[in-house]
Amino acid sequence: MAAGVVSVPIPVPIDTYKLGFIGAGRIAESIAGGIVKSGALSASRIRTAHLGSSRKSAFESFGVKVFDRNVELPYLLSSTVPL
Repeated sequence: MAAGVVSVPIPVPIDTYKLGFIGAGRIAESIAGGIVKSGALSASRIRTAHLGSSRKSAFESFGVKVFDRNVELPYLLSSTVPL
């Protein structure tokens, strides 16, 4: 940055935030559930993708939409456990 130039961050309105998880595992469930419970982001702005129906009900119980395909997610947060 040039001397004397001040950088001011431009806030992003919270009502534009969207979040998507690849995989509907327990880590994603914990993160999404905490976000919704804290009020940081409404469940209507969170999505996940998971092929099987086994995890679908866990997310739908707190209002998160579950898709069958990753390409349907607006934004992504990978919540996989490294091996």
